[in-house]
Amino acid sequence: MLNTKKNEKYKKVYTTMFQHYVLFVFLIIIVFISGITFTAVSIGKMLCSNEYIGEIQQFFMASKIVKSDYKNIDASKITSVGGWVEILDSDRNVVYVIGKKKDDKKAYTEEEIYKLIDTNLDEEKNDDSYLHSITPFYTDGKKYYCMVKIPPGVIKIDVDKRSSPEKYIAKASGEIMKGILGILIFLFIVVRFYAFWTSRKIVEPLKKILEGIEKMTDGYYYTRINFKSANEFAQIRDAFNFMAEKIQSGEIERQKNEALKQQLFVDLSHDLKTPVASIQGYSKALYDEVVKDEERKRMYLKTIYEKSQRVTTLIENIHELAKLNNDKYIMYKEKLDICEFMREIAVEFYPEIENKNFDFIIDIPEYEIIYEFDKNEMARAVSNIISNALKYNPDYTTLKIELKKKLYGIEIVIADNGKGIEDSLKEQIFEDFTRGDLSRRTTGGTGLGLSIAHKIVEKHGGQLYLESEENFKTAFKIYL
Repeated sequence: MLNTKKNEKYKKVYTTMFQHYVLFVFLIIIVFISGITFTAVSIGKMLCSNEYIGEIQQFFMASKIVKSDYKNIDASKITSVGGWVEILDSDRNVVYVIGKKKDDKKAYTEEEIYKLIDTNLDEEKNDDSYLHSITPFYTDGKKYYCMVKIPPGVIKIDVDKRSSPEKYIAKASGEIMKGILGILIFLFIVVRFYAFWTSRKIVEPLKKILEGIEKMTDGYYYTRINFKSANEFAQIRDAFNFMAEKIQSGEIERQKNEALKQQLFVDLSHDLKTPVASIQGYSKALYDEVVKDEERKRMYLKTIYEKSQRVTTLIENIHELAKLNNDKYIMYKEKLDICEFMREIAVEFYPEIENKNFDFIIDIPEYEIIYEFDKNEMARAVSNIISNALKYNPDYTTLKIELKKKLYGIEIVIADNGKGIEDSLKEQIFEDFTRGDLSRRTTGGTGLGLSIAHKIVEKHGGQLYLESEENFKTAFKIYL
């Protein structure tokens, strides 16, 4: 059964998708804000550049730098770009120069003065291509003119901005279009990223699950699917792997049962073939009156009887095994004193124990221990174990039968210090047709006794297991 507590940590697909959508919307908002900011900054730079030119022009305009004390005019910015300042008297003659004069003009006509007076640097140039700015001023009641001359190329003048606003609008529109194009490009990238991410979170797990189902359908029961996920897909993955593990285990068990079934038929035919062949051979000899000696006739009849008993025992054991393997088989359980039950079984085997000169140790409590069990079936289980100890061990073996009351149950121990069981057989000792040696024998048990005992104990909700004990090579323990 899947661990439900573990599954509780998984998010729902709804939660995952909601988180993805929130992230997606957040990215879209960032894209739009970035695009608008980029456009605004671009237009702002364009506006700032125009204002900056205006600011620069202010430094080079005569009206902005003129002083009545013209010798102290600050013309450092003008001279730094190769320009100079001329002071003209009322007759328009050059009387003072600040900076390095680069033309030979010593005086100006009235017409030239009127053309230049109060003009802006961005409006026109005179014939010598210098940029001019001139403004009148008065010092000590006398009229003077302050003229600024700037070499060409120092200031970039855009004469169309004021006269042609449509060009300015066109440039602003271009910046806006660039911003919109940038938004669309980044929006496309975000959508692609979101589609790829969503595909990895949803489509990929579905693809893995489908591949796993197809492999399972083709009979590859060892298939497991593995992908990282934190929602219902993880639950499907775990459920699929759990199911695949169960199916694989079932298939292994089915193959094992099929092999056991085949082995069962082989063992049955082997165990039946020899006694039946002996019965047929001896009975035919008697029927054909080949044997005349009465003693030999009796020996033949005895052999026939023993072989028929072996066949009967084998058939009874097979019937018992089939009955115990049937899930519908119900045991007749009753509450009995299990100590008295064990003493009765020990008494039944006592003559055989004496005949084989076994040292017999019996340790059963004198008081009652009431337990609910099927007397006949439990007797068969215990008897099969004791019979094996008597049958496969030599004389003078020590046999112990012990019953102990545990804290939560009852333990029955049947142990001996005889030949022991080979290590290679210990793991399969409770399987059908398994005997205490590696060779198939035509005499002795059927190899079903321990298997029947094991199933009877399991039907009682107990356990039968084999282990070693101090001073005893073999110890079968029944825990009820």
